[in-house]
Amino acid sequence: MDVRQFLSQQGFKWVEKQRPKGLEALMECPVCHDKEKSFAVSLSDGAFNCLRLNNCGVKGSFYELQKMLGIAKPVRLDSNNYILNQPIKYIRPKVHSEKPDKAIEYLASRGLSLKTIEKFKIGYKDGAIMFPYYKNKELVGIKYRSIAEKKFWKEKDCEPTLFNQDNCTGEGLVICEGEIDCMSLAEYDIPAVSVPQGASDMTWIENGWEYLNRFQKIYLFMDGDTAGQNAVVEIVKRLGAWRCFDVALPYKDANECLMKGVDVKVIAEAVQNAKEFDPPTLLKAVDFTEDIVFMFEHPEKLYGIATPWAGLDEILKGWRDYELTIWSGRSSSGKSTMLNEVIWDLLRKGHKAIIASLEMPPHRYLRWMLMRIKQKASLNRQEVTEAIKRLNNLYVLNITGEILPNDLIDVFDFAARKYGVKHFFIDSLMKISLNPTDELKEQKLFVNALIDKLSKTYAGHVHLVAHPRKGMKDSDKPDKVDISGSGDITNLADNVIMVHRISREEKERQKSAFDVADTTLYVKKNREHGIEDYVNFKFIANTKTFEELVNL
Repeated sequence: MDVRQFLSQQGFKWVEKQRPKGLEALMECPVCHDKEKSFAVSLSDGAFNCLRLNNCGVKGSFYELQKMLGIAKPVRLDSNNYILNQPIKYIRPKVHSEKPDKAIEYLASRGLSLKTIEKFKIGYKDGAIMFPYYKNKELVGIKYRSIAEKKFWKEKDCEPTLFNQDNCTGEGLVICEGEIDCMSLAEYDIPAVSVPQGASDMTWIENGWEYLNRFQKIYLFMDGDTAGQNAVVEIVKRLGAWRCFDVALPYKDANECLMKGVDVKVIAEAVQNAKEFDPPTLLKAVDFTEDIVFMFEHPEKLYGIATPWAGLDEILKGWRDYELTIWSGRSSSGKSTMLNEVIWDLLRKGHKAIIASLEMPPHRYLRWMLMRIKQKASLNRQEVTEAIKRLNNLYVLNITGEILPNDLIDVFDFAARKYGVKHFFIDSLMKISLNPTDELKEQKLFVNALIDKLSKTYAGHVHLVAHPRKGMKDSDKPDKVDISGSGDITNLADNVIMVHRISREEKERQKSAFDVADTTLYVKKNREHGIEDYVNFKFIANTKTFEELVNL
């Protein structure tokens, strides 16, 4: 099926018109039911658009057209029956102007001087004002505006050209929506062009691309109504946000400003304060002045919530907001137990936390935490009941085993939004169900999501356990390069902590007057302060406690 066949089947009556984008069928709009045939359907691909943008403006694809018409099963166009675009042949019009007194009288009523009217070579014919369009000093088009009623039309097959473009040169270009607005800006001594066919038509862009590319700055004086502001969006997208400026006038358009006596200084101020289209994420260094001053005046902000251990605080300076910490170490090195210590310390200080301990059922790691709280290896019912109340600010993801990344983040996001949780613990990355065909890329995406959706969004701190690579010996001292998987895991992290269980042979080699350490905690990355060091611990098994030792 081709577009003509489809329109005939639907009972539409249309006229064909050659436009720069190709042949179109013009007909009555099935939505706003105007009688001026302002509904255009491309005979090439079926895309539609109602040109009455302020009153209707409905547009869409051939599929959307069928759905709008209530067709239950939309059909596809037969590619063999597409209407090929024909080469465009523009016709140069001839001026047959009558005495322009009536045009002058009308335009004078709109605040325009005789000098300006003559400058733009305005004519008159059959009750309508004639606006001549020139390109390279050649007349390429004439647009008419009826004086009796607000109705516009053009000479047939005229080239889509900006009105008054021959008189606009230099580094900057001012674009407005109508010829009378263009002439009104001339009264303010602002050379401008106007678009040839209303706010919705953009054929002047492709036709005048070389001319438009001359300008370093483009100021848009489009109307303040919906059609005008929609046009601003499209023009900026086509001509480049880097050079476009949106001028907000005190009234709807330049002519209304002229008729209401708006002073030239007000117009100049509007140009000076024109809205730029810089990306919101693009700022100058000076924009951060107050934030920088605040950090110098409050150096304590570079320090986070104190960790459970003085030695680690000396290195990391606490758990800071907006950060992610990677924990790693061999199996049974004590990672999960240390995380329990960190969580309990946060809870005691009044903070809220959530844990996904995917390698261990909740009741088992909570049992360890209660042993730590009560400092006892065995607790009776009453002691459990009393101690568990002290974990009121701890939220638990009740899943053991694998979980999809988005499912985990959704639960953590819920806890952050509803309960104000800001400390997130995941044990471990191995239990996050990632696509095995590209696991390294998936790991990077997951870690990025943790940073963007949790630590940054909620000014929180994420703790993620990542196991070391296979083949690492018990006696090997760990480094961040030993973490299994993508190097992006540690590259994206703010802190990397390696937990190392000291072997018997290492203990025998230790010579110190102090207690021999069982575990060493190495800080292998510290983005904020740059300090890399270690802390030694003695592990108290029956209470699941790490006792900090003076570094040996």
